[in-house]
Amino acid sequence: MTVAEKNRTIYSSVPVQIFIINSIKQPMLDGVEVIFNPDASKITKLRAANQLWKAFQAMSKLPEPTVENTWHPNSHILIGLRDWLFERCFLSEKRNGFIRRLFNFVIILYELDPPWRWVIDSLKDEAFKKKWKLRGYQDTWIDKYTWWRDK
Repeated sequence: MTVAEKNRTIYSSVPVQIFIINSIKQPMLDGVEVIFNPDASKITKLRAANQLWKAFQAMSKLPEPTVENTWHPNSHILIGLRDWLFERCFLSEKRNGFIRRLFNFVIILYELDPPWRWVIDSLKDEAFKKKWKLRGYQDTWIDKYTWWRDK
């Protein structure tokens, strides 16, 4: 994809970037800072929780990332992983909805925000250097899982 094509994706548009910054990213950063501040009053923390709730609701207004509306090859891999996950994961509707929204937001952050892209890539790179345990490691309930179906 050329630079011109990259700049034409929905997430690269100035109005969407302003919306993401002002309605989601900044309120989340501010809200989390207050909630985890032991010196903040309960009222201040309640306001911050409300701010986080509004930011989370704002995430629902963003279009779902697709291969067609994103440019970065790794975003396309993340989209494929999201789709792969939801072909196999059958948790409750609420839980899957939460996971999907969170996953979509990570894809959007990856797509438009180089520092987040760098962080995510660095974590992936570092994880492969570690002795990551296989899925189900020391999980004695694995045969009773009805919410996961390998294809």
